[in-house]
Amino acid sequence: MRETLLPDQVAIQTRADLAPLEPAFAAALAVIRARHGLASQTVSRADTGSSPVFLLDDCAVKIVPPQWKVELDREVLALEAAHDKLTVRTPAVRATGTIDAWTYMVSDRCAGVSLKVAGPSMDERSRRRVSAQVGEALASLHNVSTSGLDALACDWAEFARARIASVQGFQRRTGLHESAVERIRAVLEEAAPLIVDERRALIHGDLHHEHALVERDGDRWNLVGVLDFGDAMIGHPEYDLVTPAFFVARTDRGALEAMFDAIGFVCDERSSRRLVAWSALHQYNALARFLPADHGADALDVIRTRYWPTA
Repeated sequence: MRETLLPDQVAIQTRADLAPLEPAFAAALAVIRARHGLASQTVSRADTGSSPVFLLDDCAVKIVPPQWKVELDREVLALEAAHDKLTVRTPAVRATGTIDAWTYMVSDRCAGVSLKVAGPSMDERSRRRVSAQVGEALASLHNVSTSGLDALACDWAEFARARIASVQGFQRRTGLHESAVERIRAVLEEAAPLIVDERRALIHGDLHHEHALVERDGDRWNLVGVLDFGDAMIGHPEYDLVTPAFFVARTDRGALEAMFDAIGFVCDERSSRRLVAWSALHQYNALARFLPADHGADALDVIRTRYWPTA
């Protein structure tokens, strides 16, 4: 007998697609709370994320549809490897399980608010401080031992080839002007070699402003936590700079330099060209959202100037 009404298959494009399942999520959460002794706690729904995340007093429950089970498995593995090893907090995994074809994770609830919420109220000093702290957090993540993380292993050369094969279609679909799309091949050639050394590390893969938690201390904001390791893998550490450059430091050159210094990245002519190429290749980085609507063939040069400035 099924414990809940969660479907075996569900198509999710936006959070709105989950609305018809809200009663089923409530029933599933009741089962999970009973299983793990989470009763008598207040419950709220997290504002972000594709999968539903429910926030209780001291823990969070993430319920994942069948097609994203592998991502949750990766997240659990990465969180267990990284816990207590970073310069900031990551959620401790308390329990995992299944409800029908869906999987779930119960984890500690980390204090703080998302950088997406707090960012608009930050002054320049706080933005640069938080950017540096993001760099420090990533540097500490990249020092975590990869022993026992075979499930997160990635053939990085093959990963790069796959991204190169799909990059023009992806950037075209997400709004990049055709003249800029046509320029991508030349940018990739100018950036070669994309993989400059054999460094490999545990990488987050998508550390944007919704996954960074901050707290205010007087007139200072500080990074206190990092969430959502569903895209974690063993890869080249430079790849981990793309998302926070665009979503954390943004176009603040001082914040970019603070982040680069903290993680030990030198943005010289070669690495600048390489990182603008990876900015296009990143599997979630739709470049059009960071450009004016009337952008043209020079779009990737604009991206390079804004996000990968040389000294």
